[in-house]
Amino acid sequence: MNKPWMLLTCLMAMAACQQPEKQAAVQDSAAAMPADSVADTLVMEADSVKVAPDTVHIDSTLAPGRWMQPVPGLDSLTQGIYLRKNGKASSINMHTLLYDKWALVKDTLFLWSHSEGVENPVTAVDTLLVKSLDDTSMVLFPLKAAPGYLEKYTRKGKGK
Repeated sequence: MNKPWMLLTCLMAMAACQQPEKQAAVQDSAAAMPADSVADTLVMEADSVKVAPDTVHIDSTLAPGRWMQPVPGLDSLTQGIYLRKNGKASSINMHTLLYDKWALVKDTLFLWSHSEGVENPVTAVDTLLVKSLDDTSMVLFPLKAAPGYLEKYTRKGKGK
């Protein structure tokens, strides 16, 4: 989830949806902006997008909580994300990918993260479409993933 090119991919995706004269301006300005500024711009851009009639309605009050999934290849272990009500986020059982904050805009979850314990630490913003969200489960589609790939999480405990 934490690749140096993720930020550029997000910007290019946002630019592709804009009018041609705005595309070059977004790409040029993003190169000169710090990662947090770019991420905040992405959230503002996503917030201004018109929602299609068939878009899933997401109840944002259900997002805060501890969301867990099996570790790929080690199904007996779990990892996850703690989404706090104040917009802060943290990783659960992940020691190199550390989540910092989150935002839910319409049906899109933005997750800011950074890496630690690696040679070249990277700050990234993951963009995930929320396919479903209820009190016990959350299904996400990372925009960088192959079609049909989904990340499935279950809420740990009853508290949010």
